[in-house]
Amino acid sequence: MSANDQFQSLESQDARQYWTHEAREFTPWLVEAIKADETSDLEDALGIDLEVVDVERAVGRYKIDILARTIEGDRKIVIENQLETSDHDHLGKCITYAAGVEADVIVWIAPVFRDEHREAFAWLNTHASRDVDLFALKLEVWTIDDSPPAVRLNPIESPSTWQERVQSSGADYSDRQETYLEFWTRFTDRIKEESTPLRARKPNYIHYYSNPIGRAGYDLYFQFDSQEGMLRTQLNIHDDEDAYWALLEQKTEIEAELDTALLWEEPRETRTGRMRSNVTATRPGELSESDQWDVYQTWFMQMGEQFHEVLKDRISAL
Repeated sequence: MSANDQFQSLESQDARQYWTHEAREFTPWLVEAIKADETSDLEDALGIDLEVVDVERAVGRYKIDILARTIEGDRKIVIENQLETSDHDHLGKCITYAAGVEADVIVWIAPVFRDEHREAFAWLNTHASRDVDLFALKLEVWTIDDSPPAVRLNPIESPSTWQERVQSSGADYSDRQETYLEFWTRFTDRIKEESTPLRARKPNYIHYYSNPIGRAGYDLYFQFDSQEGMLRTQLNIHDDEDAYWALLEQKTEIEAELDTALLWEEPRETRTGRMRSNVTATRPGELSESDQWDVYQTWFMQMGEQFHEVLKDRISAL
């Protein structure tokens, strides 16, 4: 049998065949891909886990397509989408948006990049602050004969030290970090196996496990507080002081419905310059007590589900 009989050729497709409008079709598709349980093509291309913070965030007269953050490190990411050849307008928007929200990472997605735009990103990666990283991702759609289309986001420009930093952040893990990974891996498996509003996320080597709760700017953290020997199920509220005070006015009703006392932490500025407030349920627990892991995971599941039941509608109404 000849090679031509065994293998078929990949055929490049015009992205416009699948998304005719960037804001109404491509951006929502990418948002849903990031929010999905499986790792998105964008996260694969960058080598990091992302969480959507906002869509169409206003910056002056313009709007950021997607504002995201890294799950680990809490770095702000501006994502600018384009369904035609790169142009000066979108290059300017990338920089304007990043300045407007003090982003740490700029991601520009387009099916074709002109040399001058790729070179501009390369120059900025070399000469801009080391705290800012820029990516130009080529949007590719491929088919084989009549197969369903496959998407690839191909990095044609990225920071030279990016993969080194990503890889080094995962090197030489301590025994405690390895234990975190094992615990959260089991927790992820439970979420996948059970009927629950919680979302399975990629487990990591850190002390917390994040989850969405239905609205940008809010998330759930399940975490170990090793200093106090506590488990925490925590609602994080980002950059919305009024929301915290509105929920605090319902403190009595919320705690009665949850059947537990909560720790209410007022809005404060974090090291990244964002405002954050928290509403937290706690119970004693130590990561080292592996014989209690099933008990801890059951508590995280139950409290997470109760937070969804009691707080999700209240958050949506704010």
